[in-house]
Amino acid sequence: MRAQRFAAILSFGCFVLGALAGLIASNGTQSRFWDYDTGLTILAPAVVLALIGSLAGLVWISSALRRNDSQGWRYGVFGLAGSLITAFIPLNQLRLYVISPPIHDISTDVEYAPPFIALLPLRAGATNGPDYDGMKLVQYDGRKTHVAALQKKAYPDIKTDGELKKPAVLFWHAFETAKRMSGWDIVSFDEKTGMIEAAATSPWFGLTSDVAIRVKPAGRLGARLDIRSKSRIGENDMGMNAAIVRDYLKAVK
Repeated sequence: MRAQRFAAILSFGCFVLGALAGLIASNGTQSRFWDYDTGLTILAPAVVLALIGSLAGLVWISSALRRNDSQGWRYGVFGLAGSLITAFIPLNQLRLYVISPPIHDISTDVEYAPPFIALLPLRAGATNGPDYDGMKLVQYDGRKTHVAALQKKAYPDIKTDGELKKPAVLFWHAFETAKRMSGWDIVSFDEKTGMIEAAATSPWFGLTSDVAIRVKPAGRLGARLDIRSKSRIGENDMGMNAAIVRDYLKAVK
């Protein structure tokens, strides 16, 4: 009986401490108190605590079901559920890191990707340069592959969006869509050049990707929209930039 209650309290305590460590790691990185690598170092004990909390929670619920005794249920229920969620978030990121190709620059146009212009001053200090990585060689599955080819293989659905709209109509539609995107901060827009540039910040660790959208005439009646998203830091974006591009293309339809 005492062991059951102890397991419930242990699970809840590990959940609280793990969640607190995770919030400190994420918010501290977002606030630029430390860099991303330091944030990950702080996050490590949060994962360990969450796993211990999950195990203790499973011990509690197993004992509770076996004995038909709900002792410690308040601590046990919140501890188990909270610990599982706290562990899932970073472990899922690790899963994405393992299964994602080691690229961080995604474009619908892999031959003439939209360039960063107004965003260049904001990228000062970024470990990833502003130039498009399409022809950069990366190691993947035991062989070297160009980033553009690897993107086509990993994300075949990401491609240019052409529409039967006048360039000006599509540009302002693209601009209004960009304004509605969660976490985006529009840096510049110019109808004459057809360029829209924005910084997209993730809620988790505040990682920033720079986004360039280009609208230009296509054919006699239509216009073509291309979008590019690139991380400022990190080699493997865990699919984040592909998600940014997908979400925007879906929203702009």
